[in-house]
Amino acid sequence: MAKMKRRITARGLLRLIGDVGEFVLPLDKMAPYRWLHGEVPIKGLDEYFPSVVERVGERLLREGYVEKRETAEGVVVKITEKGKRRVLLFKLEEMKPKQGKWDKLWRVVFFDISEIDKNKRDRLRVYLKKLGLKQMQESVWVGPYDVGDEVRYLREVLEVPHGVKLGLLKEVENERELKEWFGF
Repeated sequence: MAKMKRRITARGLLRLIGDVGEFVLPLDKMAPYRWLHGEVPIKGLDEYFPSVVERVGERLLREGYVEKRETAEGVVVKITEKGKRRVLLFKLEEMKPKQGKWDKLWRVVFFDISEIDKNKRDRLRVYLKKLGLKQMQESVWVGPYDVGDEVRYLREVLEVPHGVKLGLLKEVENERELKEWFGF
């Protein structure tokens, strides 16, 4: 029984291109998509309608997320810097609250982001909340688990590397309230 073909989304194709780097869309429509450097087929891409992959690829090209060039083997598709930034934003949306055993230390994230970058500041708050941190003051967030790597990633992707700081506290004045917030 033949396997049913599926439709691919722009987000899915951009993530795939971000993962594999450059790849070739062959001139022969029956040939498999493959990595640029070698004959290794791209696993899973053959599950999609070639016409849909082509149409979605054209949309990504128009929006500046990929670039392509014609070669004798086919069309080489490569992600752009704008596309790489977009893929990083997709990863932000996958952030989830940390869980596990609490080590009795409080993580504090505090920031000073200017009004000019209000959009970045608001997005930072959304992601801090997704990480499970609680807002103590306007620009001060606290949580019981180590979110250092995630916060460093956030400040780079949101392009506010100097406006966001991390702290580690053994004790805090309103610890009883915090313990209740986090269910300890």
